[in-house]
Formats: sequence, structure tokens, C-alpha cells
Amino acid sequence: MNYLHHECEAPVVHCDLKPSNVLLDENMTAKVGDFGLARLLIERTGDQHSMSSTNNLKGSIGYIPPEYGLGEKPSTAGDVFSYGIMLLELFTGKNPTCENFVGGLSLKKWVKMAFPGNVEQVLDPELLLHLDDLSHEDGQSISPETQLACLITVIGVGLSCTVDSPKGRISMGDALRKLKSTRDALLKPGLSCELHFGT
Repeated sequence: MNYLHHECEAPVVHCDLKPSNVLLDENMTAKVGDFGLARLLIERTGDQHSMSSTNNLKGSIGYIPPEYGLGEKPSTAGDVFSYGIMLLELFTGKNPTCENFVGGLSLKKWVKMAFPGNVEQVLDPELLLHLDDLSHEDGQSISPETQLACLITVIGVGLSCTVDSPKGRISMGDALRKLKSTRDALLKPGLSCELHFGT
């Protein structure tokens, strides 16, 4: 997504970012697919890009940013929101349309209520079962404190991507930098996670 937003001559907005549109190759590298709703952006406003015109609401329920429901034009910030929802879904194991999210409760709100002090309460139990299997590249085990700090950072990135206001969201580039830093802290001994508290 960072490539589509920041490295193409004309930024591309996917408009339908969700897990079923992300494919994994043989190296477990994510590849974005299904560009049926994607649009080239031709207007730049500040740090975000937006389309000059749009006709209908674009995207999938649960992943559509709130501003699209208010008639706002698709933008890179909208893709960032969808990416954040996917990140929260990946680490909680909960779909944003889960039947538990009723009465104004959403995946984002549920995670935010537990963040950062009780983040373990919203993490996918399957993920927690495999934390003991983690080790640095040199085979050293990763301390529980480092694991928790990194998980808090990842959840913080997800929450920063899903801020209600498009202008308040981090960019895809910032999300990528924070996630790469977190990966490096897990793989290389001596590095620590930069704790990032989402808004």
C-alpha cells in the first residue's frame, strides 16, 4: 500500500482493502489484489490525496472509513483506515462485522478500551499460545516484556490508522516504518520496540 500511495507517479487508492484482497506468496509476503474499485488520484490536498469526483460508496462493510459514509471522496487516508482495521483483525482474531459488536461497539472501540494496559485481553488467544515459540535471528528467546511492547506498538499502529478524522491518521509510510522497526526489534537482539500509543 505504501508503494501505491507514495511511490507511483499518480497515487492509487485501492478503495476495497480487506483480508480477502490480500494474498500471500510462497515467502509469506503480502500482495494486494482485486483492483476493481481502485482509482488513480489526481488531486493533492496537504499530506493526503483524494479523488476529484466519486459517485458511490466504495469498499466493504467493516473496512470502509467513516468519512465515506458522509459522502467524502476516496483518499489514501481511507485506505489507511481499512489497513488499520485489517491489522486489528489480524492481531485480535475478530472480524469487524462480528456479531459481538453491537450498540455502537466496534472492533476499533473494543481494542481502544483495552489499550495499552490490558491489550492482552483483546489479542487472539491463538497468537498468545505461540509467543513462547518466538526467538531472535540468533536463536535467543525474546523476553515477554519485549514481546508485549512490540504487540502494543502494532496495536497502536492499528489504532493510529483508524482515527475517525482522515487528517488525524498516520500515513501508510509512517505505519510501514513503525511496523518494520517492530519487526527488527523482534528479530535482532539488543533492539527494543518503540512504544507507539495510538490516538
